[in-house]
Amino acid sequence: MSKIYFISGVNGVGKTSIMPHLKTLLPSDKYEIHDFDERGVPEKADGNWRISETKYWVETGIALAKEDKNMVICGFVKPADFQNFLSDNLLGIALIFLDAKPEIIRERLRGRYTKDGYFDEEQMVIGKPINVFIDGNIYISGQMKEAFEKLNCPIVDTSDLTPEAVAKEVAELIV
Repeated sequence: MSKIYFISGVNGVGKTSIMPHLKTLLPSDKYEIHDFDERGVPEKADGNWRISETKYWVETGIALAKEDKNMVICGFVKPADFQNFLSDNLLGIALIFLDAKPEIIRERLRGRYTKDGYFDEEQMVIGKPINVFIDGNIYISGQMKEAFEKLNCPIVDTSDLTPEAVAKEVAELIV
């Protein structure tokens, strides 16, 4: 049976960084790999938008399953976004959580938002001051980890791993 794999985690854990490696590790005739945000993110993206996108990806995965293909989606999704889908075991949805130590998330996000060697604390990300955005990601990461643990989902700690090593761990969980 084909499956739909959601690889989740907060900003800075490596979801986007592992995608090119997953594409080389998983055969393209059996797996399609997508970025959850590839259709675009509205300026005021919220939980309702995320749930709507989750539904889109689940429906896309169901269509792919008819072609005997699996789908892997890398992006920020919460287990609560799947309330209606996880109860239907026929859909074959699997969740994998990418985690990292708080200091690693902070370091990666500061690096992402540093330009020309300068980190501007005045910059805004999704309408929030950068430090509020970073602190929020660190806070929500702990909550999400607990939610994924309650569902017995695999958790991969990316703190000390290269994107390629994380992709290999994820591919082993999928194949």
